[in-house]
Amino acid sequence: MKNVDKFAVAEVTLGSAVANSGTFDVPYPSGTTQNSFNAGLNGSNISMWVNNNDKYDSTKFSLSFGASVITVTNSTGASLAAGSTIRLNLDQVDGNDVAILAFPVELASITGAQDVVTDFRPGFDGTIEDVSFAVDKPVTTASKLATLTPAIGGVSTTGGAVALTSAGATPMGKVVQGSAVTGANTFTRDSKLSIKATGVTAFAEGNGTLYVRCRRAVANAY
Repeated sequence: MKNVDKFAVAEVTLGSAVANSGTFDVPYPSGTTQNSFNAGLNGSNISMWVNNNDKYDSTKFSLSFGASVITVTNSTGASLAAGSTIRLNLDQVDGNDVAILAFPVELASITGAQDVVTDFRPGFDGTIEDVSFAVDKPVTTASKLATLTPAIGGVSTTGGAVALTSAGATPMGKVVQGSAVTGANTFTRDSKLSIKATGVTAFAEGNGTLYVRCRRAVANAY
């Protein structure tokens, strides 16, 4: 039996015309929230239908997943008429098989732009969908910072950057969330993963654990 793609469908009727480059909001599909699509959980196979007639792929619109609504930017090159019914077919990443990669980080050892982890091989096919840093020993010296970003085969992911600052790396247990992962995040069982530090003003103390959440690729089963 072949796996079935997991889609969510959002729909709205436009109360007024939306010009090209204009935006409009769509409520989340029933049973979903922002968390259903953020942190890399939204798939790439998405489409927008206008009046169940005109179909547009993701080059003709873009999405921003807000706290309570999805904001759509119209890039079709034309105005969407008032009264049009808009339907979004939203692909979600299939499967629930998640692996958490944990990398202890001694902040004072990051002295400049460098690899914090070099060529770690996860050993499976998947995608990086979320990155965060949990503080173990708080930072006490002010005005220190570094940004940690995953890279696959030497190429940094689009998003997934964890911006660490003295003020943000405290107290113990604090979780610093990375930016949303939006691309360059797919790897194979042969791929090598690195963690790159940039924008460093060297810390004097503090440590923690960088967590990289990966979703294993779902293979078709027959």
